[in-house]
Amino acid sequence: MSAVICIGEMLIDFIGSKQDTSLARQESFMMKPGGAPANVSCVIGSLGGRCYFYGSVGQDGFGDFLEMTLKQHGVQTKWLKRSDKPTTLAFVSVDADGERDFVFYRGADADITIDGMSLFVDQEIKLYHFGAATGFLEGSLKTTYRKLLHLAHEKGCFITFDPNYRPAFWEKDLYLFKSACDEFLQLADLVKLSEEEAFLISEKGNTAEMVDYFRKNYKGTFAVTLGSKGALIFNDSWEMTVPAPMVNVVDTTGAGDAFIGALLYELSSVEKPNNAIRSQSEMLQYVKKANEVASEICTALGALTALKKINVIE
Repeated sequence: MSAVICIGEMLIDFIGSKQDTSLARQESFMMKPGGAPANVSCVIGSLGGRCYFYGSVGQDGFGDFLEMTLKQHGVQTKWLKRSDKPTTLAFVSVDADGERDFVFYRGADADITIDGMSLFVDQEIKLYHFGAATGFLEGSLKTTYRKLLHLAHEKGCFITFDPNYRPAFWEKDLYLFKSACDEFLQLADLVKLSEEEAFLISEKGNTAEMVDYFRKNYKGTFAVTLGSKGALIFNDSWEMTVPAPMVNVVDTTGAGDAFIGALLYELSSVEKPNNAIRSQSEMLQYVKKANEVASEICTALGALTALKKINVIE
């Protein structure tokens, strides 16, 4: 089994305890580990995969909690940086209209560089996952993120990309977001998109046109998650929709991360993942399993809570 490395942010999500209300009316918050690439790494580790996380947290109690979280899920922390900056925090509440009330305090996640990394002499790491979100915001992470993308490509590694669009960061500057995504879309072997992201980036009005857009402009295989409907998988040779199992949904936070994490776990066990993603029959089996893991994540509050039901860690 090859090792996977997930690159980007890890942070604390403070989720308002009261449902259907704004941040201003919250009286308490639940502390949960967050950050898309960190979530992905925890899924891979929990399923029994070999996974590293490359990112930065503070030298504070929140950073201790996040490092402990990675270790509890079987993730290697060799390249986890403990920064002098405070751990990045996000406060989230969902009002009665379903709108997210979101406040973001950025800190340590921006503080990673490529200097002195021995990463690329480690032959066991053959799969690189870029889970954007804060990777395109200003800071040293942005520069490091792009450098690692091109180094991984030059090394011939398998590259996956998930843009993790967040309206709070980008809805006022969609052009910048899409421009940043394009560089990664050009080089990624496997791209995971939400349905919203697929239409946002393609600027198309229906599924057929959206699929055609990505086929014409990029060479990778695409996995578009469709919530309870499963996932649409396609490349320039074939297209299929793989349904998801029915579950009692409690919280969809982290479902997309669980999907790509489970898919990466499956791909890390094959000798040539580039060939595997071109095979419709192989991808059908991998995506079925990924849908099962993503659906299970939705049965508990928080991005990682339900992993206790499905992981292999005692």
